[in-house]
Amino acid sequence: MTSVTPITADQSSTNTATSSGSVTRGALTEDLDTFLNLLVAQLENQDPLEPLDANEFVDQLTQFSELEQGVEQTDALNDISSTLAADTRQTDISYLGKIVEAETDTVALTENGATLGYSIDAPTNNAEIRIFTPAGQLLTAYQVDGNVGDFTTTWDGVTDSGVQAAPGLYRAQVVAISEQTGQERLAGKTYATGTVSEVRFDSGSTELIYDNGITITSNAVRRVATPAS
Repeated sequence: MTSVTPITADQSSTNTATSSGSVTRGALTEDLDTFLNLLVAQLENQDPLEPLDANEFVDQLTQFSELEQGVEQTDALNDISSTLAADTRQTDISYLGKIVEAETDTVALTENGATLGYSIDAPTNNAEIRIFTPAGQLLTAYQVDGNVGDFTTTWDGVTDSGVQAAPGLYRAQVVAISEQTGQERLAGKTYATGTVSEVRFDSGSTELIYDNGITITSNAVRRVATPAS
């Protein structure tokens, strides 16, 4: 069993949105000022017998007006985005001191063992929890309920070789094994519960740190509770 490695879940492709509104208000103002200066110079120096086409100037002015409206809309959207980001941070800060359950493959082992939640997305007669080191070495695997739903299981920290694992953070997966083909798949998701002791903002994302050392992202939270007084 020690040669088993964690199953890699299919990774959904993420489209990174890029902004096409690269024109700044300052650049737009400079371009419009330049255009107007050129327009005045052309009008002052035009040939009276062959005057410049006024429609062309009107078209260019219209384009500048439309571009200015686009810049204003972009500015407004940026203001809204900043406001929403500030509101989101306030929401994330409110997790401090709360008991939070979130999706993660990290499990914390203490001297009293480890408790983790898991879900089964399709019924199976052969489901098991696998515990790995952070580097991916299998430590133990044991059978669990394979019915559809949410469950809780505990690990006493003893590995398949009979050694007591040291307290710390490990990885967990819930795996289904086909009785017909022996093919393995991820049977569902695993969850960790802990009290949030720190909220960390980094590169546009929010990390919540449990008092047992587990780090999750705020968008992985599935349940929040207030500690009993």
